[in-house]
Amino acid sequence: MAVKNTKTFELYLCEKPSQGRDIAKAVGANQRNDGYLQGNGLIVSWCIGHLLEMIPPDGYDNRYKRWSLNDLPILPNNWKLEAKKSTRKQLTVLKRLLKQCHSVVIATDADREGETIAREVLDHFKFRGTTRRLWLSALDPISIQRALNSIRNSQETLPLYHSGLARGRADWLIGMNLTRAYTLLGNDRQVRSVGRVQTPTLALIVKRDREIAHFKPETYYELLAFFEKQNSQNTIELLETKWQFPGASKSANKTSEPKHCLDKQQALDVINRCQKQYGTVTTATTQRKKQPPPLLFNLSGLQQEASRRWGYGAQEVLNIAQALYETHKLTSYPRSDCEYLPVSQFNDVPSILQALCKNDPSICELLSQANHSQRSRVWNDKKITAHHAIIPTQAATTGYKQLNIKERNIYDLIRRRYIAQFFPDYEFDQSIIIVAIGSDQFKASGRIPQVRGWKLVLDSNSKPAKKTMAQSNEKELPAVSKGEQLLCDHLKLEDKLTKPPKHYTEGTLIKAMETIGSQVTDKVMKKILRETAGLGTQATRANIIQTLFQRKFIISEKKLIKATPLGFDLVDAVPETIKDPLLTAQWEQQLDDIAHNKGQNIDGFLHQQINLLKSIISQIKQPVKPQKMSSYKAGDPCPDCGHSLEVRQAVRGQKVGQNYIGCSHYPDCRFYSW
Repeated sequence: MAVKNTKTFELYLCEKPSQGRDIAKAVGANQRNDGYLQGNGLIVSWCIGHLLEMIPPDGYDNRYKRWSLNDLPILPNNWKLEAKKSTRKQLTVLKRLLKQCHSVVIATDADREGETIAREVLDHFKFRGTTRRLWLSALDPISIQRALNSIRNSQETLPLYHSGLARGRADWLIGMNLTRAYTLLGNDRQVRSVGRVQTPTLALIVKRDREIAHFKPETYYELLAFFEKQNSQNTIELLETKWQFPGASKSANKTSEPKHCLDKQQALDVINRCQKQYGTVTTATTQRKKQPPPLLFNLSGLQQEASRRWGYGAQEVLNIAQALYETHKLTSYPRSDCEYLPVSQFNDVPSILQALCKNDPSICELLSQANHSQRSRVWNDKKITAHHAIIPTQAATTGYKQLNIKERNIYDLIRRRYIAQFFPDYEFDQSIIIVAIGSDQFKASGRIPQVRGWKLVLDSNSKPAKKTMAQSNEKELPAVSKGEQLLCDHLKLEDKLTKPPKHYTEGTLIKAMETIGSQVTDKVMKKILRETAGLGTQATRANIIQTLFQRKFIISEKKLIKATPLGFDLVDAVPETIKDPLLTAQWEQQLDDIAHNKGQNIDGFLHQQINLLKSIISQIKQPVKPQKMSSYKAGDPCPDCGHSLEVRQAVRGQKVGQNYIGCSHYPDCRFYSW
């Protein structure tokens, strides 16, 4: 059926054809056409991911086809997009449809990328009709209908588009210019790709690899002391305890102090003075403790758990989660950063649990033990971001039977986390005994499970694995009383070696990228950076890791990620500001502020990138000798307050990335000197 040549239609613009078909079915647009569906006065069409892409440098000026340091930095005045060759036909379809529509409902994925995919098309064709926003959390019929009943004002989500533009342009500026610069410097025809988030992520891997390579194991000593205790059968049993190294508690927050006993003679002295001596029980406690069910999965959590259990790659997990959402309609939107649910969705619990049972009868017995009325901590409106956690949908379909083994594994993780919310807390008795002989203390602890609770749900799908610390601690301690005297039967000295940090897996790298903000120790950066700041976003981290693999900067050996010589060379070549994970996390935080309309804007963000870029290119073209620092140096007393001075790095302004001398007592003292 041909579309009328009058503006009488409303267009639902989706992200993919499959999404378009789901929405078309819900709105009654059942007439098929080339590139769209139509009916009820509505048109449903779709993009195929990004239909437009940013033009390369030579699209602005033909001379940029030849790479030259003299042309850098390349700074477009008017940003341009062009049609992707592979999807040009669908873009032509949308151009024709937009001319015949009075309004558009943006129905792409409910995130920054989805917003950008739709709005860049509308802007490209200068669409001036009205727009609204369909915000979908899942693609099952019930969820779609719920979203259709509450279509949003498109102004609410416009900041997401601004954030998407800022991200894309910043990535272009850094990527296009510095890739050319460091490829030319390499002078070996090997392209050295530099990325705003990609390179700091590579730097994390290189740093870890070097820590492992330079690690020198150190011998330390642990002491076990065995105390005699008469049990109820009037026989002697031995209470195993561990000597508490006096420096351990002091060094908890000071990495410069040893956490273990490194002096063998010190340990032997303990044996000599405690052997066959009586000790006094100074602590003998048993407490009943409870653990609530773990929070629901966001994408990073799902990727980390799947990596830990089965070694699945981050991109692989994202693809599977996307299929569960998009193809099988069994789970909600996967690219979420949230682990909570809105309180309003508690009403959906009976329907979701019923659907789980219908889709897979083998889980019905477990579901029969669930308390449907129990509301766990995950229902919390104050914790909801743009999306809620990943959960099963209310769809009762044959989709579960069509899942392959990997899809079943990921789906099982998601549904069991949800089911666990309706089981009791895990309860255990935690016992602690401390025996003192003079100034020496010996400690024993034990944990006895009492109520399995939600562990009944999650443990039943776990494969046999190494015992966790909690599991290995599951032992019952003999009954002793505070003040009781126990004879130290013997002591055992154990030689151990310190271990290097572990190579990253895709799961642990995702975790490191996600939590970089919590690792800040620099006082200035800590004041600027939120603890939730990370490298990339839930939606982009898997792609960043995949890009590093594709560009041969990293390899995987038995699931362990290692940098290649090319990766090491690039990290060594680029300046600190480009590979500094904390500075990049600060930029990501600014993009998030743009997305949530928190005072940051595109121009201000891009101005920072341009200043940094100009500084780096200038240094590449005309390397300058390091300027002599001020007359002050690290370790000198601060002239204002007397505390020691230290070297810092500028994180904003014209001198971003440059070192200066600042007071260690910041922010109480703000003395600095260049």
